[in-house]
This record gives sequence, C-alpha cells and structure tokens, in this order.
Amino acid sequence: MAKSLKDKVADALKEAVGEGARIELEDVPGDKVGGLVLSGSFASQSASERQDHIWKHLDAHLSPFERTRIVFIVTDTPAEYEALKTATG
Repeated sequence: MAKSLKDKVADALKEAVGEGARIELEDVPGDKVGGLVLSGSFASQSASERQDHIWKHLDAHLSPFERTRIVFIVTDTPAEYEALKTATG
C-alpha cells in the first residue's frame, strides 16, 4: 500500500530533526497537510535556517506536486512553543 502524504512528510521531518523531536501533522482541506515540529536542535538556528533545513529533506522525499500540498510547517524549540502558548493564554 502506498504511503500517505502525511506519512511521507512525517518520515522526511524525522530524518531532518531526529526521532526525539515532536512532530504533529494535520490534514488540511483540499487534500493538504500542515503541522508543527518542535526540536531543541532549532535553538541555534534562525527561522529561515530552520525552514531551509526541513525543506531540504522534504524536497528529497516528495515529488514537486506533493510539496505543493504542504500548506505550513511551524518550526520552534519546545521553549519557544511553551512561551507562545503562555503568552496567548
């Protein structure tokens, strides 16, 4: 059975940031995928470096059409995510 887009994205993200990262993906209307990656490995990287890093892996694992079906991937450290949750209540 062929892997779903969500499974392919999860595999690429795990390769990019390691098994210890928190990866949450959700289905988005229109047969698309979005999600969140929390990893301590992002601490020394700028926002653009984080995105460049994960998209390098997504590009390697997905077809051009599959990549157009990813609407967003948020890349934060666990501390950044908790601070944002606290600030927004």
